[in-house]
Amino acid sequence: MSFSIHQARRSLCTAINSKLLLQTPLANNITTAALAPSLLFSTTRTFSAAKPKTAKKAAAADTPPTLSYQARKDLAKQKRRDAYARKQARLDSLKTRRDDKTDRGILKRTFMEWYSKEIEYHAILERKARQEGKPWKIRVAALVERLPVVTPDMEEWEREFVDLQEYLMTFGKVYPPETGLMPEEKEEDHVVMSDEEMLALLPFTPAPRETEADATGDVKTRDRRLKTFLYLAIRTKNEGILSDSPRWTLPSAIANIQADQKDSDDAFETLLQTAQRAVSTSIGSDLTLWCPSNAPVAINYRVYNKNLPEEFRGKYYGEKIFFYRVQWDSGDVDEGSLAKGGVEDYAWLTKEEMLERVEGERGVHQAKFFKYLL
Repeated sequence: MSFSIHQARRSLCTAINSKLLLQTPLANNITTAALAPSLLFSTTRTFSAAKPKTAKKAAAADTPPTLSYQARKDLAKQKRRDAYARKQARLDSLKTRRDDKTDRGILKRTFMEWYSKEIEYHAILERKARQEGKPWKIRVAALVERLPVVTPDMEEWEREFVDLQEYLMTFGKVYPPETGLMPEEKEEDHVVMSDEEMLALLPFTPAPRETEADATGDVKTRDRRLKTFLYLAIRTKNEGILSDSPRWTLPSAIANIQADQKDSDDAFETLLQTAQRAVSTSIGSDLTLWCPSNAPVAINYRVYNKNLPEEFRGKYYGEKIFFYRVQWDSGDVDEGSLAKGGVEDYAWLTKEEMLERVEGERGVHQAKFFKYLL
């Protein structure tokens, strides 16, 4: 019986591992070369690096062996709860990366929540108008604004940043004396003048940032609240309201582009021209306005109340109000033209003052619309 070299190696390994090498008969044809050292295997066992313990085994190893089975089970459950709590806390912190600070994007989300509801409500009104077969009347409102005259007051952090910049510009970088890069210091190089000292050096007296109208509370002049925007508001009943008392609103007019006016000469009036006409008919034509765009900035819907006079409602379901932003350039309100336009009062109001009047007369919903409009 003859063996191959491969079979001889297998037999030899088996004999060594079972300590029966002396009892194993070798075939006669296995030569000494077949028993060379290269064929022999060391009986010393070698071990690889120990594998890392899994989380479960590590937790079990950390558990004191004296605890009962139920106690070890409760301890493992508590460790899982703690790990889950740490994971959730980390995920919450990753949303903003700003621990203990205001959530980023909260103003945008608040606006989108309100805006999405408004869009859904407008779609419902459009569907109801189609079901009743009634068109919409087009009204254009002019948002006349006066731009800020002076720069607003700095916030506290802005003031600190400016002070830091002035300090660095005054003293600059400091190098070791042995480098020879530092120029000779002079006392006048480190003088920091205050705002009052610089104003005293001017060849003229600056106008005050707070005017007399701010002190007296006069709202019929543009010479007030110079640091912010002012908006022209009128008090009228021209919009067809049920209440006998007028309300504060923006100058507006019905556009001459209705379906029953196609044959009229005024049928080609654009919405921007309607906005300009709304201002001139309400407060006179002395104001010179600059219109930055031909597109409206917002649109709102108004459904006619059935208690409104029939001559006002007509066959229309309601009004679509387009708001145009125009800026005051020159001129003033012609108080003699107010009565002709059905205007009882007017005022140049800030955003906060306008919202206060609208909320008191129309409610929170309309006040929020004006909040995002202004």
